Amino acid sequence: MLASLIITNTRTADFVANDTVRQNSSLLYQGKTNLANYFQSFFQTSLAPYSDTTLYRTLETGRSDYLVDNQIFVSLQLMSSSVKEIYQVYLHSGRAERGYLFSRGQYKRTDQIVTAPGTTLPADISYTIKPLHMSSSYGINSTPLILSRPVITLIRPVYQIPSSKQMGTLALDITTEVIDSICAQLYSAGGGEEVFLLAHDGTIIYGPGQYGKGLKLKEPWAEPILKLASAGESGNVELKDSHSKSVFIYESLEAGDHDWVLVKRIPPSVLHGATRQITQANTWVLLGSLLLVTLTALFVSFWITRPIKQLTGYVNQIQSGRLETDIHLRQSDEIGQLARRFRMMMETINNLVLREYRLELANKTNQLKALQAQVHPHFLYNALQSIGTTALQRGVPDLYKLIMQLGKMMRYSMNTAEEFVSISQEIDHTRSYLELQRHRFGDKLTYEIAGDPDAQQASVPRMIIQPVVENIFKHAFDPAGGMVHVSISTTLKDNWITIEIADNGPGMNEGKLASVRQRISRDGEIGDESGSHIGLANVAARLRLHSGGRARMELESGAAPLGGLMVALVIPAAD
Repeated sequence: MLASLIITNTRTADFVANDTVRQNSSLLYQGKTNLANYFQSFFQTSLAPYSDTTLYRTLETGRSDYLVDNQIFVSLQLMSSSVKEIYQVYLHSGRAERGYLFSRGQYKRTDQIVTAPGTTLPADISYTIKPLHMSSSYGINSTPLILSRPVITLIRPVYQIPSSKQMGTLALDITTEVIDSICAQLYSAGGGEEVFLLAHDGTIIYGPGQYGKGLKLKEPWAEPILKLASAGESGNVELKDSHSKSVFIYESLEAGDHDWVLVKRIPPSVLHGATRQITQANTWVLLGSLLLVTLTALFVSFWITRPIKQLTGYVNQIQSGRLETDIHLRQSDEIGQLARRFRMMMETINNLVLREYRLELANKTNQLKALQAQVHPHFLYNALQSIGTTALQRGVPDLYKLIMQLGKMMRYSMNTAEEFVSISQEIDHTRSYLELQRHRFGDKLTYEIAGDPDAQQASVPRMIIQPVVENIFKHAFDPAGGMVHVSISTTLKDNWITIEIADNGPGMNEGKLASVRQRISRDGEIGDESGSHIGLANVAARLRLHSGGRARMELESGAAPLGGLMVALVIPAAD
């Protein structure tokens, strides 16, 4: 964990340093933008000779009289008032060979053959900004004298348009209050940071208090920064100053024929100060985390072991034979989920045990009834065979067929060795029953059997179709004068077998239908629902037992196309 803290602190130091440089680069760029916007106002003022038609014509004609002096006074006064920080405005008319100076309400003029010293520019330079210096009277020394102040000077030659003939020179002396204010907002003076605005030759236009404005900066890092910024680019670099290595961020600022440079020095104490604070915070967080982890480990250990011990106690009770043990844990975590799954498993086991018990009890009951009904079965078969043969010899083939159908039904009913049979066997048994009934009722009974070939060999419990058909003759058929039609169909779809037994009888009203549905849905003991034959509830209960509760019996009254009662047995094909 200590190694992790060291690595984290190292990465954090790099990140914080880079972030500090990035933020300060953005801040310095904003300062450069503010200075450029501020200088733009002076540039616009310096173009006044071109926008002031009267002044331009005066310079172009070279007139010099009392009226011209008044016109130039008005123009210089407007220039001076356009920007608050303009200290004085100097204009030289080359053709009139006169100089004009306006400073804080004072207006002076004098004859000057050439422009004042220091205001002459090369022919290819449209304007320049002189670094910080003390203002002068531009050779116009008439009283009253004008106080000298530190200023920067924007010098622009005035040309005759469209030619390149110079008509005069304009100079604006600008105090540095706004420049100082903009630069002062770019750093924290008490934090060790420094901001400089330097001319191309290293002259200090703005700098901290210990550096003299207007003097050359003698720091060892000044020359490399000026060289880097000479291409008009911006960036940051780490250089050694008088104390240690610092990061310098610089921005170039256009100032006529030479660019100025806005520089910010960030000492190591500022660059890594935030890192030290983060390191201290990380240390406290680490200590707090260790304490929290220790307490959490103790709590989790108790929280986990207690329910495990409870679950172990439940398992021991079940192991001793108490399968009905109620496993109950109030946990909502993984242990609680495990306990709930275990309880569900025990409920499933108990249900399976109960199901097997019920099946075994039903089988014993059916076997008992079959044994009671099997009174010398071979004697009965032989007797029926003898009766059938006699009927055939006496010329009564129909009687022979009936006796054979009855024997076939008895053999199927008394065969208790097979618990499951195919659907085709169930259909054959039901067909024999219907043939016997048709001999009894004649034309009053008609039936149809349709079977899906894919479903014929599916395995189902014995005696599930014939009891439902027998129920039709008991409840839906009036032998005195009615007619009955029985329809049996089997389908296989989506791994489910559906056996539908329908009639054209009167069906059931809603109350009786609900009562029967409730009776067949009870998951109780298998009993004799109708006395002498296996009823609907018996069939439904056996289907549920043999399919694990997935099979079901559905009843619908008035179902098309017959309009009577329709009984559907829905059985999983896998079973």
